[in-house]
Amino acid sequence: MRIVVEAAFPRKCRACNRYWLPGDTPVEGTYRQWEGDAPDAGMATLFQRVASPFICPECLTDFEPMASPLCRRCGVMFGSRIGEDHLCGDCLQHPGHFRRARSAGAYDGALMALIHQLKYRACLALDYPLARLLQQAFVRDWQMDEIDLVLPVPLHARRLRQRGFNQAQMLVRAWKKMDKGLMAGARFARSRDIMLRSKPTVPQTGLGRKERRRNIRGAFKVVDHHRVEGKRILLVDDVFTTGATADEAARELKKCGADCVDVLTVARTMPRSW
Repeated sequence: MRIVVEAAFPRKCRACNRYWLPGDTPVEGTYRQWEGDAPDAGMATLFQRVASPFICPECLTDFEPMASPLCRRCGVMFGSRIGEDHLCGDCLQHPGHFRRARSAGAYDGALMALIHQLKYRACLALDYPLARLLQQAFVRDWQMDEIDLVLPVPLHARRLRQRGFNQAQMLVRAWKKMDKGLMAGARFARSRDIMLRSKPTVPQTGLGRKERRRNIRGAFKVVDHHRVEGKRILLVDDVFTTGATADEAARELKKCGADCVDVLTVARTMPRSW
């Protein structure tokens, strides 16, 4: 019966809008990668598994997992795939307030399409697969006892009313439901219980690095200092672009007593010259 239903009502790819039928197989080749580089097979395999209900077999290959060498702090991948992890030029010049940031994959291709579907098309069923990528990235890049508090980056109340949900909060909630003791000592929090986005800002999209920092300055306020004092906090969001939002949130948390702040996102933008 399921085959008959899917033949009559084929699925439509959330990335390329192409219809596909049961039995379609992935195209020849592997996940996009630099020539001669071994990709993060675990993350690529997970992406194929969790994204397969939503995108066609061809688009399943359009995913770039984050892999070394990358910046030890901000997590950007270097264009040269030779060498060890080290600090990028931006982090050397502007150390900032968060300790380190990591992402599951590059903000491009099928992963970018799925994030857009969740964020702008309210395809809420995508919270679980994207949260699985977050969980895998955490297991890959952190020790289990490094984090005390997992906190989503908050939205301003006006933006929350317009969108109807905070995608970062949805990812944290989905991650909490699937956690099976991986973070036994950590608490998953709701952003509004601890930190608010108190200043309405214009969308960061289209702004340069300096404009982003100026736009987001003073946008966050911790409402419960006791919950963050001495804590090692993991900030969660959907996309890391320049790091301005994460750095400003980390600045406020550290000002209110947080021991350190790390950042985990589903995706990270790559430099245009990459």
